[in-house]
Amino acid sequence: MKKIIIAILMTFGIFSMVSADIGVKVGVSGQVGSMEASGTETSSDGTSETSSKREALFGTAGFFIEKDLKFLPIPLINRISIGYDNIVHDLDLGTASNVRKASLGAGGAAVAAGENTLNAKVDGFETVYATFNITDWLYVKAGTVNVDVKTKFVGTATSTYATTHSLDGNMTGIGIAKQSDNGMFFRLEYNDYNIDGKSVANTGTDSKFTARLNDVSGSTGRISIGKAF
Repeated sequence: MKKIIIAILMTFGIFSMVSADIGVKVGVSGQVGSMEASGTETSSDGTSETSSKREALFGTAGFFIEKDLKFLPIPLINRISIGYDNIVHDLDLGTASNVRKASLGAGGAAVAAGENTLNAKVDGFETVYATFNITDWLYVKAGTVNVDVKTKFVGTATSTYATTHSLDGNMTGIGIAKQSDNGMFFRLEYNDYNIDGKSVANTGTDSKFTARLNDVSGSTGRISIGKAF
């Protein structure tokens, strides 16, 4: 992801040197929405399985930078812009808990039931996207998402999970925009997100457990202001 970001910024820099109207837009955004996720934890011996489902409301703030492709004299292509968006703060997803059923551990020994809790926090949410202008004020949007998640697992003393995870996904959206003669612009967007799930095995010495996060999906409403150069 960092290599993509560097390449985009280098592209912006090159065009800023060869054109007075560089076709770059920078701005800030705020959005609110909801995300839904579900997960399961299953023991390798099949004697224990728990599942949970959560839906959460959230709000974020971030910045973005874009470069249009108007310099390409190709119909339709010159209606496209490419961009990078970054949420600038951590996003606490809250804490979930379940009660693990009794299972069989190493050598067939019984492992007692117990309660587990898991706290998750997003400390990186980046989107590389493209917009297509249908009209001067209406556009559609699509991109790829990379999310860094830190987790804190509290459970049995002999069972732990990795604390850092990277998830990928995609987003689509539609929006309206208004730009003034001085380059200031305003946008309203509706976006849908679909982030891929992930399976993680524990490193404990009791029964081998696997935690599975299913796909995370949700939608947001977004407002942006910025300046075109």
